[in-house]
Amino acid sequence: MPSLDEISINLEGIGHALSDNMLAVPIYQRSYAWEEIHVLELFQDIATAISEQEKEYFIGSIVISQHSSDRPEVVDGQQRLATASILIAAVRDWFHKQGDTNRTDDIDREFLSVRDLRTQERVARLRLNEGDHDYFLRTILSPPDSPDRALDAQRESHRKIAKAAELAQKHVRTIVEMTNRPVDRLIDWIEYLRSGVRVIWVKVPDHANAFTIFETLNDRGLDLAISDLLKNYLFHLADDRITEVQQRWVSMFSALDAADNEKIVVDYIRHLWSSKNGLTREKDLYDKIRRKITSKQGAIDFASELEANSKLYASLLNTDHESWSDYGATTRFHMATINLLRMVQVRPLLLGILSKFPVNEVRKALKLMVSWSVRFLIYGGVGGGTLEKHYSARAMQIWDGSITTAKALLDAMRHVVPTDNQFEGAFSNASVSKNYLARYYLRALENQERGAPSPELIPNPNEEVVSLEHVLPENPSPAWAHINEETSKAYHKRIGNLSLIQASINMEAGNDGFDIKKPLLSNSEFKLTSAIADYAQWGPNEIESRQNHLAKLAVKAWPNSL
Repeated sequence: MPSLDEISINLEGIGHALSDNMLAVPIYQRSYAWEEIHVLELFQDIATAISEQEKEYFIGSIVISQHSSDRPEVVDGQQRLATASILIAAVRDWFHKQGDTNRTDDIDREFLSVRDLRTQERVARLRLNEGDHDYFLRTILSPPDSPDRALDAQRESHRKIAKAAELAQKHVRTIVEMTNRPVDRLIDWIEYLRSGVRVIWVKVPDHANAFTIFETLNDRGLDLAISDLLKNYLFHLADDRITEVQQRWVSMFSALDAADNEKIVVDYIRHLWSSKNGLTREKDLYDKIRRKITSKQGAIDFASELEANSKLYASLLNTDHESWSDYGATTRFHMATINLLRMVQVRPLLLGILSKFPVNEVRKALKLMVSWSVRFLIYGGVGGGTLEKHYSARAMQIWDGSITTAKALLDAMRHVVPTDNQFEGAFSNASVSKNYLARYYLRALENQERGAPSPELIPNPNEEVVSLEHVLPENPSPAWAHINEETSKAYHKRIGNLSLIQASINMEAGNDGFDIKKPLLSNSEFKLTSAIADYAQWGPNEIESRQNHLAKLAVKAWPNSL
C-alpha cells in the first residue's frame, strides 16, 4: 500500500477543481441525492459570503482517487461538485440567452465540457455515475436550445437534478434582478466559484488510501450514510480484490432497484444482518459489521452474501417480483398484506424463511405471519423493537437449521404471539384510527362472515368503490344529540362502529342520524354492514355488541394455527 507521503492535500477553489480535471463518479457511488434544502443552502451561503466580501467560503473536503490512467474518481464530494456545475451551467445559460456567445463558450469550456477533437462529441468535465450521467450531460451541460434538454426524468435522482437546475436558474435571475450591471455581477459569481468557494482537495494514488481518508473524514463529523461507510470499509478491506466487491455491491443495488434510495439499502443490510446475527439497531449496524468483518476474505464473503440475498429482499418489497412465481396467488397476497400492515419488523424472519424453507412451508409460514401481524397490532404489548428481536432470533434458528418447518416456527413463537383469548379480548375493545387498517380488518372479517376465506373474494379495496363508514359519525349532527360528546369521541373509532359500504351510499349518508342511515345500510351487499340495520337504535351498547361478534370472527380470520 502506498505511504501517506503519496497523498496530497491542498486548498482548492471548486471551480478550479472542475476546470483543472476530468473527473468521474464511479458506478458504485450514490446517484445525485441533494434535496431542495441542500441546494438552496449552498446558493444562499455563497451569496452571503460574496455580499459580505469574504475572501473565501469553505464547503468541506473532496476525496479523489487516481488509481488508473483514466479519469480520477470522486470518492467523496460528488454532490457538491455536481451542484456547483449546475449553478455554473445556469450562469452560462443566461449569457447564451443574451446572445453573448463568447462568454457562453468561455464558461462552458473552462468548467463544464470539452469537445472531443476527433468525434466532436461533448465530453463532460464531471462525469456522474452510470444512472445519472446521460441525463446530466443532456439536460444540464448541453446548450439551452438543444433538443436534448427535452429528456424526461426517469429516476428520482434525475428529478433532483432537474429541481437543482430549476433552483439555479431562479437564483441567477435573482442575481440579475438585483443589479443594473448583471454581466459584471455574474462574472463576479463565476470568479468566486473559481477561486473563492474552497474545498480541501485530497488526492490519493489508490482506492485503499481513499477509503481510509474517507472514513477518517467521517470520524471528524461528516454526515455520511451507513451504506457509504460500509461500502468504503468493504472496498478498503478487499485490497487487490476490490473489483470483485465493487461488482457485487453494484449488483446488490441493481437487484434492489435502489439507485435513488439509500434507505432501502440500509434497511436491507440491517435486516439481513439481524436475520443472521440477532437484532441490530441502525445506529449500531456499521460498528457491529466492522467488528466482525476484519479481513479481505471476510469482505468478499459479506459482499457475496449481500448480492445473493438482495433479490429476495426486493421480492419482499414488490409482490410482482418474479421470485413469487412458484408460490401461487394466495402466498403473494399474504406478502402484500404484510406490506399493507407495514410490518417491516418481520423482514429478518422473512429472509430466513424464503432462503431456507421449501415452497410449501413458505406458504404456511406467510399465512401464519399475517395472523401474527394482526394479533400484534390489535393486542399490543410488544413494542416494535421487541417484536423484531423475536423475529430475528427465530430467523437465526432457521439459518442454523434448528427450525425447518412452519410448524416448528409456530411452536417457537407460541410464547410471544397473543393467545385466542387475549386476541379476542383485545379485539372486543379495539379502536382503529388508521383507515387503511380499518378497511383491511373489515374486508377480512366480511370474508370470514361469508365463509369464503379465499383472498380473491375479499371486497373491493378500491376506496372509490368501497368506502369506510363511521355509523356514529366523527362530527355528529343534532340527530345524535342523545350521545354526549365524550362518549361519541370514545366510540366513533371503535371497530364495532365501522363498516364497509358502497361509496355512493356513504356520500348520501354523511352525518345523518341512524334512522336515515339504517335503510341505506340494510341495502348493502356486505353482510356485516347490512346486519347493522337489525339494531333498533345505535349507541355504545350496540357498538359493543357488534364488536363482540367481530372479535369472535377475528379469532377465526387470523388463527394462530396451521
